[in-house]
Amino acid sequence: MLQLPAHISRWMAIFLLDRAQRVKIRNEYFHSDHPTGGVSQGAISGPKCFPVYINDLRTTILLHKYVDDSTLFEICDRKGVSVIQESVDIAARTE
Repeated sequence: MLQLPAHISRWMAIFLLDRAQRVKIRNEYFHSDHPTGGVSQGAISGPKCFPVYINDLRTTILLHKYVDDSTLFEICDRKGVSVIQESVDIAARTE
C-alpha cells in the first residue's frame, strides 16, 4: 500500500471530501449532488489519484486496469456458473 506524507494526505482529503456538483445546461442549473467517491472530472490530480484507488483492488476473476478505468471480466461456458457478481462484490468492499 502506498504511504503518502501526512501533509499530502490532508491536502487530498480536503480536496476530495464534502464536494458538491451540479449540471448546467445553457443558463439553467439542475439539482446539486454530493459524490461519495472519485475525483472531479478534469481535475489535474485525477491521473495521480486513480492508481491510489485501484492498485489494491482485489477480485477473484480477471481484471484489466487502464488509465482511468477498471474492467472485470470472465470467460465461462454457456452452461457454466458465472462468478462475476461475487467478484464485483469483493471489489466493492476493497479499501
